[in-house]
Amino acid sequence: MAQLDPPFVSVVLCTHNPRRDHLEATLQSLRAQDLPQSRWELLLVDNRSDEPVAGRYDLSWHPAARVVLEPELGLARARRRGYLEARGDLLVHSDDDNILSPNYLRAAAEAYCSHPHLGVFGGQLLAKFEVEPRNDFERGFSGERRIERDRWSSLPDDTRTMPFGAGMCLRREVVEAYLEQTAQDPRRLSLGRTGSRLLTGEDLDLNYVATGLGLGTGLFAGMSLQHLISKERMAAGHIIRYAAANAYSVVILKYLHFGIIDLPRRSLPSALTYWLRIWLRMSPFERRREIAMHRARREAVRDLRQWGWLA
Repeated sequence: MAQLDPPFVSVVLCTHNPRRDHLEATLQSLRAQDLPQSRWELLLVDNRSDEPVAGRYDLSWHPAARVVLEPELGLARARRRGYLEARGDLLVHSDDDNILSPNYLRAAAEAYCSHPHLGVFGGQLLAKFEVEPRNDFERGFSGERRIERDRWSSLPDDTRTMPFGAGMCLRREVVEAYLEQTAQDPRRLSLGRTGSRLLTGEDLDLNYVATGLGLGTGLFAGMSLQHLISKERMAAGHIIRYAAANAYSVVILKYLHFGIIDLPRRSLPSALTYWLRIWLRMSPFERRREIAMHRARREAVRDLRQWGWLA
């Protein structure tokens, strides 16, 4: 298969009330990219920050950098604004607490050319903790994702090869399909994080849009970024809310894309076994997380009915 021409890259960096040192570190990592600036642009999307971002951060180092405003709160809406403003054939997500490796954009452009069958792809997600975790259990809260070799898949629901969140790279055709689908049903934009409400479905939604187009998903070991983990993100309450939000979003999206309700149907004996395991074998933290996820899945089914998606 012939390689494609090098794409123009659009970096979509969304922020809402950013922590100054984290956003400055993110911008510095973008400034250090070894992809010539003539081949990429930077869109800093200010998603209704209490103190406007424009003028507070130096973007003068890049000739094609600008601040874009999205007044309606929500990560999916902020990204949508970035997509509408972007000129690139390849779009790259960045959050306001990411440090991209200097080769990230160049490696993404190369992957775009050498793997035209992939609609979305990403790399390694490495955690940089503000407060060092006390054990591997706490370290697992970061969502760190290390890979030793490249991997990709054409399966429609293979999460082993799906990129999530920071550093996610999307072909223009996936973005256009997503924009068309969310224009037809804007309720899908509510799946992204909105202020203090944690939902994670916007990234999974984009993966499913790509596979729905017959394109694959992939991860590349040569692409990596650091995720700056503040001490607040290590709190048990935050982790439980995040797990519940993810469980909720998965139910919604699997129904929208595949027409299935991904909830276990338990007989009375299996239900008793399930609850006995929760109360007798799980730690207090694991129990709280499991119960929160269980409730979130039920809430997702209820909302599907209320919204008219599920009869």
